[in-house]
Amino acid sequence: MSDAIKFQSDEGREVLKSIVKKLIPQWPNDLFAITATGDGKSALFAVPILVHLEISKNPDQYPKFKIPLCKKPVGIVVTPTKGLANNILSYAYTRENIAQARCNELDINHSISECQYQIICVDPEHLREPEWSVFADSEPFHSNCIFACAEEGHIINEWGQDFRPLFRHIGSFFRGKLPVSQMSIFTMTATMQPGAPYDGRIFPQLIPYLNQRHKTIIHVRTIELSYHGFASVFLYLFKHAPRSYNHHRQSWMYSAIAPDGYNERTIELLINDPQCQIVIHTKAFSLGIHAKTLQDSISVGTADTQAESDQCDGRVGQSFAKCKTNYLGNCC
Repeated sequence: MSDAIKFQSDEGREVLKSIVKKLIPQWPNDLFAITATGDGKSALFAVPILVHLEISKNPDQYPKFKIPLCKKPVGIVVTPTKGLANNILSYAYTRENIAQARCNELDINHSISECQYQIICVDPEHLREPEWSVFADSEPFHSNCIFACAEEGHIINEWGQDFRPLFRHIGSFFRGKLPVSQMSIFTMTATMQPGAPYDGRIFPQLIPYLNQRHKTIIHVRTIELSYHGFASVFLYLFKHAPRSYNHHRQSWMYSAIAPDGYNERTIELLINDPQCQIVIHTKAFSLGIHAKTLQDSISVGTADTQAESDQCDGRVGQSFAKCKTNYLGNCC
């Protein structure tokens, strides 16, 4: 690090604060920083470590801070994959380093408790293991932990629904086990959709398309929605249909497990009933089912093959009317 810089005025920190307040009106509230890949988000957890090390070594050359400065600063970075952890820092605490340390008969838990690692990369599943309660209760670790970060924050809700549910408990670990009053808690990502998180049981993306009042077929095929997916879509649309509609006439389901008579009635209503607007189905409908009144095709998730995708597209536009196909690959 370069030579320390001294403020020429006692108001140096206040000057910096006034500058930051102009750029960040929410000061001092929590912020969610979203910036492009390659913009240097990793600096958010590398720089604080360097700052604490530098100022703790040269306290007389810097203004006084309200927060305690740590001689052995530690930061926790929760990463979704080992590859990402290795990209952050090659000397980070990862499962590979644990294995190597154990092969060398080193007490890795003692090393972490005594703050011998400055950046600790860990997956959310590992946070539930007993040693992390030991780390959190360790006085050196507890007093030197300056931040906790969840890397790639956009997957906390995406992966936390079904794939890796412990992603949803990262925040509870941070705030339940760590000294949050003296540290920063934040997340970083390059991509984040606006709005509240949603899971595989709500489908707000469908509403704008269905408000056009076109006869629509909705293909449900994602792994996450598999067995009950088409029923989840049906129930969501049923609850959000306009009050002026007869909900029982607007939306129907077509499924291989439904009685033949029910499926036949669904097609009949789709063709002849102007109030029957939507049919939600699994794969069965895409195999040669014809309803010339269909105008729009919406796929929740992507097809397994190109041929299957073409079959879904071919369900609409058979009367040469204006039609369109939409793919909602991230609907859940």
